[in-house]
Amino acid sequence: MIIDYDKLDQLFNIFISKLCLYLTMSDMVWKCFRCNLSFKDKNLAKIHKEISNHSITKVKTLVA
Repeated sequence: MIIDYDKLDQLFNIFISKLCLYLTMSDMVWKCFRCNLSFKDKNLAKIHKEISNHSITKVKTLVA
């Protein structure tokens, strides 16, 4: 088996850069998948849940 170390190194660099981007530019939000709405404030998500009877899920999103 021949391993192309340059290609492997390039793939690791891409993986690490995307992982760093994901870890540093992420934010926790509450999401209603039925309405496709996202809430940064937990209290607003709670109000939406009470009004609409939709379930709210805490998710991590990328912020640009």
